[in-house]
Amino acid sequence: MGMSLIYGILFLGMFFLIGITVLYFSIKKRTIIGIISSLVLIAPIVLFCLTNTIDELSISENDVNKDLAHLHIKLKDKFKILNNSVKGMPERIQETEIEISEMDKINIIQLIKNTPNFKSFNDESLTDTAMYQLNPNNEIINFKYPEFYSREIFKQIDDYPTRIQVTIEGSSNILKYRRIED
Repeated sequence: MGMSLIYGILFLGMFFLIGITVLYFSIKKRTIIGIISSLVLIAPIVLFCLTNTIDELSISENDVNKDLAHLHIKLKDKFKILNNSVKGMPERIQETEIEISEMDKINIIQLIKNTPNFKSFNDESLTDTAMYQLNPNNEIINFKYPEFYSREIFKQIDDYPTRIQVTIEGSSNILKYRRIED
């Protein structure tokens, strides 16, 4: 994956340089066709650079419901997306905060607590490596730390190994979920 990404970036960089060169000479000679063709060459590179920003701004309730469905969580009441941030390329990390109803919070906590593989920890000492060792078969795992409840899965989603983690505090109606695509 690493070398193909580098080759792709070099290929796009060449198009960008060609587009900038054509734009420079087109502006100098005042040709409309040259300006338009250079903008067509430059646009994909600009869109590629803005991918994470576009993803941050375009999240919808439907996207949140699809991600939560992987963890068998269905929100029955309306919710509000408070914050969404997307980082990384090609490893993509999306962190989203949503405000849910008190009833949905209670249902999610009960769902986490009433599973056979529920584990309670005194601190957050369980590392990501340990999580992957506990979760080899796309199994949903459930934890309670002193401050929050957590429900996690690691599985293939859209041909990418993806980890989805949902956390909720017992004293707050803010549900946080993180989606990490390797």
